Amino acid sequence: MLRTFLENTSLELSYGVPDIYKEHPLAISIREDGKKIIESLLPSNFKDYKVEGSAGRGQWADIPWVAIYNCSITDKASQGYYPVYLIPNSTNKIIFGLAQSFQEAEKEFGKYSNENLDKQAEIMRMKIPEFSEYFSSSIPKIDISGRLNYRNGHVYHIEYDATNLPTEEKLIDDLHKMLDAYETLFFRGGRDSDNFLISEQKDEDITIEETHKKKVHYLIERPSSSQIKKVKKKLGYICNGCGFDFEKVYGALGKEYIEAHHLIPISELKKGESRKITEKDFSVLCANCHRMIHRLDDSSNLDELQKLIAKMEE
Repeated sequence: MLRTFLENTSLELSYGVPDIYKEHPLAISIREDGKKIIESLLPSNFKDYKVEGSAGRGQWADIPWVAIYNCSITDKASQGYYPVYLIPNSTNKIIFGLAQSFQEAEKEFGKYSNENLDKQAEIMRMKIPEFSEYFSSSIPKIDISGRLNYRNGHVYHIEYDATNLPTEEKLIDDLHKMLDAYETLFFRGGRDSDNFLISEQKDEDITIEETHKKKVHYLIERPSSSQIKKVKKKLGYICNGCGFDFEKVYGALGKEYIEAHHLIPISELKKGESRKITEKDFSVLCANCHRMIHRLDDSSNLDELQKLIAKMEE
């Protein structure tokens, strides 16, 4: 079922996209059959996930895809991160990966989007290192002929050859492992650094409520990016680890740029537990310090990171 869908879709696209898009059977199959097949293969605790297939909008995309969304993270491909099957045209290659939205990064970072996507992917991998046993952490080798670049920002991925696909059982096992990686990453904090510029806001106390509650399965309600923006504005833009100042080094390019880090890991919430946190429960870190603190045994131990830096500077 999944194997047949992937094989047929890729082989039809291997000669390039068809001349006609509207009501083309292949476009309909990607949107409808791909969605139904993957929905039918979701484990019971993932049944509330949303599946979406796209062959393009109004015309053929260079890389048709089928994505799977945890709606507590995102419900569309233009935001967040999610598992996705990428089926490029003019090739027999299929990429299945845990990817981040390129459109979102391009909007926020412009020409620096690829660099920021890969940096964030590295931080995310540090939270779920056990899945490196099953998937690759390199940048997928996708030939891009259009504007959208799906190459950067993959946390993990696996490449298939449509002319020599694994068995149906292996494809389903890969799907379930990728879903486990997605869920595990979510419970361990997901993307906890939203590097956006901050507009002027009133100086006010910040209180955020994080909740671990049950929908169909247990989910964590995370702070919104607007709340994280307020935290960063309150704490400032100097790295709490090493003192790095982006604006001092990069000028206007680095103004109001820093990453927010949970000092109380969100993954420690117990099922049914809620807690109110303030800016005191966060630190602001440069990219290097953020990577390193996640390598400590206790990623909330800012003091240990500061002492390590001070020792190395002696």
